[in-house]
Amino acid sequence: MHHYQSILVAVDFSDHSSQALARAIQLAGFYNATLDVIHVVDVPTYPVLEDVAVTGLPGVWDPELTETIMQNAHQNLNKLLSQHGLSEHRAHLVNGIPEDEILRFSDQHAIELIVMGRHGLRGWQRLLGSTTDSVLHNATCDVLTVKTDKEQNR
Repeated sequence: MHHYQSILVAVDFSDHSSQALARAIQLAGFYNATLDVIHVVDVPTYPVLEDVAVTGLPGVWDPELTETIMQNAHQNLNKLLSQHGLSEHRAHLVNGIPEDEILRFSDQHAIELIVMGRHGLRGWQRLLGSTTDSVLHNATCDVLTVKTDKEQNR
């Protein structure tokens, strides 16, 4: 059995991610591993053809909206950490595409296990491919997906 030294849990403030965080805390305690918590803010962009032609960027974004979204995410992350008795020391709030940022963080910090909820807030993406599916298929380390209690009782 592998002895994990570093665990990363990705949270999106859904019930799935809250249960994934609880499971990651258990595993980190069992293995005496470091536990990092990441939340990725996917800031909305609005496609504008001129932006792609002039700047190479796929769209524009509203800096004030971005700041508001980041502040709300920071508050929600701190609240979630507090509910689980964790400090902010190993919490990471990043802006980008969730699956890309989770994988990037995992590779840069030699994470050995990623823990995620089976589904997140963006349930409609099940039709297109979820963040969890993307991480599961592209991670260079082990990935554990956690079901909610409701799913386990089916």
